[in-house]
This record gives sequence, structure tokens and C-alpha cells, in this order.
Amino acid sequence: MTALSLASFRQGQGWLLAGLSVATLLSWWYLVHMANGMPSMQGPMPFRPWATLSMWVVMMIAMMLPSAAPGIMMLAASRPQGRHAVLLPYLFTLGYLLAWVAYSALATAAQWGLHASDMLTPAQALRSELLAGLILAAAGIFQWTPWKQACLRYCRSPMGMLAEGFPGTAWRTLTAGMRLGLYCAGCCWALMALMFVGGVMSLAWMAALTLIILLEKLISPWQWLANLLGGALAAYGGWLVFT
Repeated sequence: MTALSLASFRQGQGWLLAGLSVATLLSWWYLVHMANGMPSMQGPMPFRPWATLSMWVVMMIAMMLPSAAPGIMMLAASRPQGRHAVLLPYLFTLGYLLAWVAYSALATAAQWGLHASDMLTPAQALRSELLAGLILAAAGIFQWTPWKQACLRYCRSPMGMLAEGFPGTAWRTLTAGMRLGLYCAGCCWALMALMFVGGVMSLAWMAALTLIILLEKLISPWQWLANLLGGALAAYGGWLVFT
């Protein structure tokens, strides 16, 4: 380990990176374990709200923390020195994840409604090709909207928060993390809704969407990829709706 990396660990950044990595890996392990342990039932399964909410929260940690980690580390590097300042990046991360907990609650409510209406398969995918097509088309069209682009720009450049006085007090740090999380939820909510098309516990869909979100957020010149994806989703969704 170099002197620079040792200094980074002493300042807390190394431990923060380790914590983000462990949280992500444990979340993926939990999802793989849950997906492999699902019984292959053909009949209806009981809906468990708290278990479903927990599953969505863990899924959001697994899928969203990797793309947020570089920004969190950059902001951590700008924190002031001090005994208590080392906690600010963790508060920021907590705020970021709280925004995704709120999204998870909405997703759980949607899944509950679909389950009660018998619109989901045992794999928790939509039975209706019409509804699946509408969600695909909506997600594709959303990729082209100014709302999507504005939220994506904010997610790509969290360093702009430094101009707003970050990091500040513990409360300001927590709310700054929540604000970033809300912008990222505003950017990615439609892509996350595609989990209802592929199956809520589909590991393949989770991995594909995680990769797409990583490319969108971390590689700005790949904007053409986001636009191409939007066109493909809209076209496929339209095909499902009209055929």
C-alpha cells in the first residue's frame, strides 16, 4: 500500500470506499440468494409487504450505489478536516439511500396493486403484453425528455453542490444526499419500472439495468447510447402495443 493510499485510509476515504463496496457486494449476494431460493411455483404466491419493501431497498442499493460511488468519493475528498467531519460522507450516503427507500415504497405499492389485480406472473412479471408495451414505450420516450436530461446532468456532476456550501452541517449534508438521490430517482425511475416487464427478481434484468445506468452516469460522451436505448425501448414497446 502506497503512502498516498495510507493517507487516504487515515482520512477515512479508504474506509468509505470499502464500506460502499461491501454494501454493494452484500446486496448483490442477498439478491442472488433470494432469486435462487425462490420456489418454482405455478400458482399465486402470498404478498408480503415488508419483505417486498426490503427486497426493493436492497435492490436499489445493489443497482444504484455503484454509479453513485465516484461522486460520493469526490465529495468526501472535499470535506473539512476534523474528528467529526469523517462522518459527513456517511451521512451524505444515508441521505442518498433514503431517497431510494422512498422510491422503493412506491414500487412496493405498485407491486402490491398489480399482485392484488392478478396482473403478475409467479416471477413477478406483467402478464399483460399491452401494459408491458406501454411501460417500455414510456421508458423509451422518457430517455429523450428535458426532465431526464436535467436530472442526468445533476447526477453526473454532484460536485456542483460544493458551490452550494457542501459539506456543511450534519443536517445539510444529509439533505444534500437526499437531493442527489431524488435527482437520480428522477433520472432512473422509468428504467427501474422495467423490472416489472422482465420480472422483479430477474438477475439478468438487474445486471443489464445496472450497467446501463453506470454508462449513462459515468460516461458523458455516451449520450448517444441513452438516446439509442430510448428509441429501441419505444419501438419495442410500440410493437407490443400494436401487434
